[in-house]
Amino acid sequence: MTRAAIAEFLFPGRLVRYASASGDVGRLLEALGVGQGSVVVVADRVVHKNGLTSALLRGLVEAGYTPHMFAEIAGEPEIEVVETAASIAAEADAVAFVGIGGGSALDTAKLVAYHAASGAPLRHLNGAVPFADAFGPLVMVPTTVGTGAEATRVAMFSVGGAKRAVLSPQFVPALAVLDEDLVRELPAPVVAATALDALSHAIESMMSTASNELTWMFSGEAARRIFATLPAAYAGDASARSELLYASFLAGVSLNAGVVLGHSMSYVLAARHHLAHGVGCAIALPYCIAYNQGMRAEDGAELAATVLGRTGASLRDVAEAAQSLTRNVGVETDLRAFGTSAQEIPALAESVARDYPRPTNPVPLEASRLGRLLSYLRSGDLPGAWAAMGESA
Repeated sequence: MTRAAIAEFLFPGRLVRYASASGDVGRLLEALGVGQGSVVVVADRVVHKNGLTSALLRGLVEAGYTPHMFAEIAGEPEIEVVETAASIAAEADAVAFVGIGGGSALDTAKLVAYHAASGAPLRHLNGAVPFADAFGPLVMVPTTVGTGAEATRVAMFSVGGAKRAVLSPQFVPALAVLDEDLVRELPAPVVAATALDALSHAIESMMSTASNELTWMFSGEAARRIFATLPAAYAGDASARSELLYASFLAGVSLNAGVVLGHSMSYVLAARHHLAHGVGCAIALPYCIAYNQGMRAEDGAELAATVLGRTGASLRDVAEAAQSLTRNVGVETDLRAFGTSAQEIPALAESVARDYPRPTNPVPLEASRLGRLLSYLRSGDLPGAWAAMGESA
């Protein structure tokens, strides 16, 4: 397969992965040469309420830092919440910024750090942003097994319910902390939704025309681990959950290549139905693969063999395996279950193509073709979608 040349590859400055690692963040900041002072900590409300920030905060104090906590992240971050966090951080004169929680908390910490360094109005940020002097350092501590935000240059937030992505190489943290203790007690539906989000990251990045040898290596490994361990992790197995935490990180690294159609569909569906991001990605992934079956045959064959670990596998095998895994962990696989009507399909398809274009998708996004795809997604008919997308490829 011919892949994009590696012009730049982003990776956290340091990765630690072991039980109770979050309690060592203070010591690790010292090792990075960060002088004592205030540290802004942005956390999910539930994560903080359940005591999962305790070891982190205690370790910061023991190392001589003064934590300033903002623990009001609940669901996808709206701009007003991010601005409130930024205003609190502005008063702290922080020497470092820590995000602990799901992707929303980690992304908010990135945006707060950027505002503190640049002074740029947050609601005006969109797409790539200029380099900010005296930025960070950032520490990312995930408590779910899906977003990979601890490894990416992207921060997401919403303005008026519409998703917005802000991109900066500075968002890739100085320190990523994978603490398996923080995911042991995750509710099973959260394990399912977040791990399926990571699976989408892995497979979509492999379809991206911006994929390169390194992103391919990370994404293939992530996808194989998720297929192998998600059922056991969903059932509560602690070692499987630790594996998923690592797989999520690997999938996050693979996002150097970006994602494709599946995430565009997920954003539109999430706005319409208020779905968790991972659920939207899981629903969309098999149909994203069906839409992209027209990618170069040798590329599709290599993707399938890499993800499923067997020669002779096809893209359709990958799509069916993803849909089967989604069902097995209790996530619906058709839009009717969420109340989508047939009359809504054209508008949804138009929004996917217009609002979230994907120039790195291997097949151009066309609203009429997307409308047909979404009609099959509405009824959960993957074989029908495969046949229809093949005919129009």
